[in-house]
Amino acid sequence: MPPLPKKKHSRARKGKRNAHNSIESPALSVCNGCDSVIQPHRICNFCGNYKGKTMPGNWDLDNRLESTTSG
Repeated sequence: MPPLPKKKHSRARKGKRNAHNSIESPALSVCNGCDSVIQPHRICNFCGNYKGKTMPGNWDLDNRLESTTSG
């Protein structure tokens, strides 16, 4: 006969073991410059906009923001 557990595992212990199973998909938002879907608090990979400013670099798309300040 195989060995059996002597006591029942609590719901909290089972919940700790299964905590990683509740991973969700990342949140998404829309870029103000090119209307592409990006993750929040990240630079847009297509036009380089972040918080109303264009970051320095070579970007594929021209941004449509009115206030394009460098630096």
